Amino acid sequence: MTLEKIRQKTEELHARTRQALLRGMVTPLIVLAISGWGIAWFDSPIARAAFAFAISYSLAGQYFVNRSMWSGSLPDADVMSTGLKSYRHEIERRRDLSRHFLLWSLGPVLFAIASFVAPLAVLAIRRGLLLNMVPFLAVLVIWLVSVIVIRITDQRQLQREINELNDIERGNGQIT
Repeated sequence: MTLEKIRQKTEELHARTRQALLRGMVTPLIVLAISGWGIAWFDSPIARAAFAFAISYSLAGQYFVNRSMWSGSLPDADVMSTGLKSYRHEIERRRDLSRHFLLWSLGPVLFAIASFVAPLAVLAIRRGLLLNMVPFLAVLVIWLVSVIVIRITDQRQLQREINELNDIERGNGQIT
């Protein structure tokens, strides 16, 4: 692998990390929409408190996901003479972002959805309409499984890149 290829991969990984951070900013908007609707729709103080907690959880999640991410900027070309170090830094940033996703990004969305669905499920059970919720719940489960599969795939790709980088650093790979 050439030093230019390492620089290119570093720049691509940096761009993907930035895009993931920007997409992650949609999470609080989703939670705010679900929770805002829930606060307006439900009269129960417990449900309203759960929705308020979901909003707080989402905002805290944005802080914890982004606190170490935005400070990192892509080094200049002459600073990148240590290409492997820069590449490792980007892989670690991406790995940290991926690790924090489930707890701080997906967690608030699932909590808001659960806060919304739980009272509806209770109401549906009382009225004998639980079967009417099955299509929605099925779509929700399919969505959740697909998000997890995508994250696992991303983690495996990052691990392959880390293994490749470790081989290069140990001298098994060639830098030209």
